[in-house]
Amino acid sequence: MKAGGQGRWSSRSLGSRFKHEIFYRLIRLAGPAPAYVLLYVVVFYYSLCPGVVRRSRPYLRRRFPAAGFFGLWRHAFRLNLSFGLALLERAIMGLGGQMEFEAPEETKSLIEELLNEGRGLVVLTAHVGAWQTGMGWLMQKRRPVNIVSRREPGDVDLHYFEHQGQEASRPKLIDPAEPAAAMAAMTAALLAGEIVCLMGDRVRPGDSLVVPVSFLGAEIPVPGAPFFLAARLGTPVAVVFTRRLGPLRVTGEAALVIRPPQAGRAARTDGALAPPAAAFAGALEQFVLAHPYQFFNFYDLWSA
Repeated sequence: MKAGGQGRWSSRSLGSRFKHEIFYRLIRLAGPAPAYVLLYVVVFYYSLCPGVVRRSRPYLRRRFPAAGFFGLWRHAFRLNLSFGLALLERAIMGLGGQMEFEAPEETKSLIEELLNEGRGLVVLTAHVGAWQTGMGWLMQKRRPVNIVSRREPGDVDLHYFEHQGQEASRPKLIDPAEPAAAMAAMTAALLAGEIVCLMGDRVRPGDSLVVPVSFLGAEIPVPGAPFFLAARLGTPVAVVFTRRLGPLRVTGEAALVIRPPQAGRAARTDGALAPPAAAFAGALEQFVLAHPYQFFNFYDLWSA
């Protein structure tokens, strides 16, 4: 689980490296089953900590406005458990477990059609469901996959591919810490016809392109870079959300395809970025309304 605060998100893990290693060793020595049992105990313990429950309260109050004190705690526990399961199964997959990817055939066909246009593909997702392991099926597209990801100090959770030794099978990571360098790397990948995966629901410090959108009744900021890149390069944007179906079973579904009008410098203006950003936010809201315990932003998005 990640630390956070009012209006500020951090990827720093709540558990120490030693506590994460307990789960990793348990999976290696005894298989997944004991790790699932231990996870329920750990999640219950953390859900008794007021500071942990407080992190999800801004979202839960908007998603469940009629819930009282105990209702909010119950929602927080279920949300924390879903998040813990996503992290645990990421580790299980990385340590050799078999994950069932159940992306619908129409989604797979759509992604292939978009890639065949020859302009690369922006896959825009969010911190929902199994947002990392659920994207594993993209690696089967025989196109290089680039993931825009930043690891902050104190984040000891390992990506599933970091448990594995095969460098060739890993996606390429693009660090957004230097925005100009990251933009250049994403542009080069798209011009080469590759896949670039980004998160559309979280703005990081230093983001120069930020667009306000309506989400669950009030404004939140979302990054405008995915839509700016698409407008400059004529690249389609596939909004794909993953969803956990059960133990080691995930699906990834394309919610919609966004094609920002091609533009030069005008692509940076709020007027050009607002419509595609609003379309993404609308699709995310529909997902959250349908699957409230699979949305993992543990801070106050609305005061960010």
